[in-house]
Amino acid sequence: MAEKAKKGTRKPAEKSSVGTAEKTVSIAFIGYGIQGRTVLVPNIIKQKNVVVKAVCDCDKVRREAGAKFVNDYYKKNKKASLAKCKAVADFRDIIKDKTISAVCIATPDHWHAYISCAAMKAGKDVYCEKPLTFSVEEALLVIKAQKKFKRVFQTGAMQRSWREFRTACMIVRNGFIGKIKYVDCNYGNASAQNNTDIANFPANLGGPSHPHRFFCQWNGEEKKFQDIATESAPNKDVDWDMWLGPAPWSPYSDQCAPRKVANFYPMFWRFDDNYGTGYNGDWGAHHLDIAQWGLDLDKSGPVKVIRSEEPYSANPIHGGRRQFGMKFVLADGCVIQHNPFSTWGTIFYGTKGIVAVNRGRIAVWVGKGVKPTPEIRKALEDASFSKMEKIAASIGEDYGFDPSQKKDDRLARCLDTLDSYFKLAEADVQLYKSPLQEQNFIECCISRKPTISPAETGARAAILCQLCNMSYVYDASFDWDPVKCTFANNTGDPAWLKRPVNRNGWDIEL
Repeated sequence: MAEKAKKGTRKPAEKSSVGTAEKTVSIAFIGYGIQGRTVLVPNIIKQKNVVVKAVCDCDKVRREAGAKFVNDYYKKNKKASLAKCKAVADFRDIIKDKTISAVCIATPDHWHAYISCAAMKAGKDVYCEKPLTFSVEEALLVIKAQKKFKRVFQTGAMQRSWREFRTACMIVRNGFIGKIKYVDCNYGNASAQNNTDIANFPANLGGPSHPHRFFCQWNGEEKKFQDIATESAPNKDVDWDMWLGPAPWSPYSDQCAPRKVANFYPMFWRFDDNYGTGYNGDWGAHHLDIAQWGLDLDKSGPVKVIRSEEPYSANPIHGGRRQFGMKFVLADGCVIQHNPFSTWGTIFYGTKGIVAVNRGRIAVWVGKGVKPTPEIRKALEDASFSKMEKIAASIGEDYGFDPSQKKDDRLARCLDTLDSYFKLAEADVQLYKSPLQEQNFIECCISRKPTISPAETGARAAILCQLCNMSYVYDASFDWDPVKCTFANNTGDPAWLKRPVNRNGWDIEL
């Protein structure tokens, strides 16, 4: 029986028939910044059974560059009949297009949830970059939308498709290092806490976001300073009102929407309260996600958040916020702590060993468990920790943070050693194996099977990022209900869980 629209709400849009029985995925890209241009479009366009139909961006230069890249690719690869990719200005035109069965979203964070929900409501499958949402309220709406509209959904948590992270989580989930007592998640520049130079933009980025400001004065692409008049000069190529979307009004800044096709990651908006959650939602969305995977929290979360005891930052752009040191506490007493960048992204401390992992790096020790201290963390940096037996370690220059730059096979040999030592192929707990996040998405669009990082998984990771950020922003500890995803025991403020207002009526309606 068809579901009746409730009084006072809009009737759900008619679902498109595409993507349910087709063997070809017709996809559109929404947002063509550096992530879309260098990772998502190249990885998806080469997949079998994919046709890229459109590239959408509120910046004219970018969307036209994206459409040209796609059409040139098809011509170069002798698929000229497919070279019909359109440049689209308004994502709503993508949503309404019934010839498009899936979308890939790589906009700034404050747009993720609205576009994801609108696309699913229109019957489209969704790949959305991390962090999946800007707020806890949005995370719950994305989960609800995926369940209601039954679409294939993939979060861009690409580390789940990398062998070193799967191996680390397999070792942890199968109990090979005992009960996990502590986890370190490391991201943010260590110098940020005491760096008072407002112009030293890369070094002053810690964990949390910053109070809103429209000026930066730092040109990340050319690596030079510019005056505010240059930064805020009108840009005829961008629909700035659309870029802002549900966020509060602010003057145009080319630090948020860089002119032309920029060759740098625009960290400025990621660290603005109106658009992102700082490194919590940037690198934290990766390393907290691996902690979540290893601890089997894909449908759960912490019960307590403890504020940092680090000194308050003296940097004028930080708003007095501490930059590191907040903690999550799980129901079983396990403590997850946020620390600055290190060799390792995520470190699991068990009662019988330690597993440390990052991109292109992994190390495993077995022996009597330890409580992490500054001395132990320092020894783990170069794998010189000697209080346990080291089973295998690879922290060389295999490929660092970019798997395309692989230099040797040390990591593969290390992973082979760990597979053999722990007999992972025969282990009781077998985790989802994916060769590539984007490939997994396309395959699932055709098979209709769940992806490696579906809506709830990505939303739970986003909630960890948001809880972490709000602890710094409000300098607060609070109790948390991981079932209802709300504050517990009269702690916290419900207003922290959502955006105060969605400007121009950009409210999510399911």
